[in-house]
Parts: sequence; C-alpha cells; structure tokens
Amino acid sequence: MPADATAGAGDGARPAAPGGADAAATGAATGVEVIRLEHVTRVFKVGDSEVRALDGVSLSVRAGEYLSLMGPSGSGKSTLLNVLGCLDTPTSGRYVLDGEPVEKLTEDQLADVRQRKIGFIFQAYHLVARMSAARNVELPMIFAGVAPAERRARAREALVAVGLGHRLDHRPDQLSGGERQRVAIARATAMRPRILLADEPTGNLDTRSGDEILALLERLNAEGLTLVVVTHDPRVGGRAQRRLRMRDGRMAEDG
Repeated sequence: MPADATAGAGDGARPAAPGGADAAATGAATGVEVIRLEHVTRVFKVGDSEVRALDGVSLSVRAGEYLSLMGPSGSGKSTLLNVLGCLDTPTSGRYVLDGEPVEKLTEDQLADVRQRKIGFIFQAYHLVARMSAARNVELPMIFAGVAPAERRARAREALVAVGLGHRLDHRPDQLSGGERQRVAIARATAMRPRILLADEPTGNLDTRSGDEILALLERLNAEGLTLVVVTHDPRVGGRAQRRLRMRDGRMAEDG
C-alpha cells in the first residue's frame, strides 16, 4: 500500500535569501508548512467513464524543502503538479497553500494566488520569441501591475542571479537551450514566490546543461525557496531531499 507522505523531511534553518526572497528564508527557518493536501482526488470524465488521476493523495511540505515527484506517464504526477500550482482544483479533498485553503477559490482568486505565491518552470521554456530576455522576465510583473522602473530593476537582478547579466537584450533564438531555461527561471523567481514548481526542467537539455540548471535550482533552494521538481529521470529525482513516487494516482515516499 502506498505510504501517506505527510511527514516532513527536516526543518533545519537555511541561509537568508538575497533580494526579495526573505519571506521564503524566514519560513525555512521556522519550519512552517507551506503545502498541505488531505485526501485529494481528481476525477476526469472520459465519455461515459471516469478516470481517477489522483486517488486520495495526502502530502505535507515545509518551507525550504526540496522534493522530487517521479513516476511513469499516466501516474498522476502532472495532475498533482497542476493542483499544487492552482492550475486545477481537486474533485474532493482539501488543499491548504501557505495557510490559505484554495480548493474553493474562484478563478480570479486562484490567479491571484498563482501570481503571489508560485513560480513555474516548464520543459518547453514558454518564452516570447520576439521579446528580449529582460522583457520576458518582466512579463509577469507587467500583468501584476508592478511599476516600470521596479520591474526593470527586478528583471535585471533576476537575470544577473542566474548568470545572464550579459544577455539582457538577447532574444530566445539568440540563446542556447540552457540559457533559455535560465531566463525561464529568472522569470519564475522575479515575482519572489514562496514555492517553485519545475516540470521536467532538464527534459530538453543535454546532460551538462541539465546539471547546470539543477545546480542553479538547488542554489535557489539553499537560499530558502521551496522547490518541487517533477521528472521521469531517476538521476534528476534522486538529487532531491525527499523523493515521492506516483503510481495509479497514489503517492508513496521513496526516501
């Protein structure tokens, strides 16, 4: 039987994060819970049938933790990531994010939670081709109504932090795959989220570039950011402090 994964992995204090990430570092120091799932299910209608993508998943994650979510295609890990990221809502069960129950929020309220608390990194980068690296990083801040001077400063700071201070004006087609993913990481962290969700962040990269991206994500985690990585690659997943496995919509702790 799959194990309940609500147990934490350790609440040791972490060094203070630079820039505006002090809230995340503070959470890591106090060991506060930032994610709680209680018996979450997600059921999809497929014709006359039902597919139970999540089947009674319970999970507790504390601020500053680094965990991986592994499993074969169709195991439910992408559905779980969508629920964690407030891109989808549970069919039943409870989800509390940073102390805020989210399963009953409206679409507008969910969008606000995503904007304030969650950063996303995807395998395909999702950069706007005609925009510079700096402008791509500014995009979520434009939607959030951040003042122009502040968002330009934050975009520059975020790109410098990922080693791309010399690529501010380069478009995606002028960057390597690893550099594009660094831009995506800068964009995800510029809004200073509490939690970073990474869906196959090294999937489109060679081994060397992938290792560099993982090292960067691990540095951000060491600075206090809560990190959840979804991957099918055991080598990538094995680097996390906590390793969770999904199978048939259920979760088990793997270490």
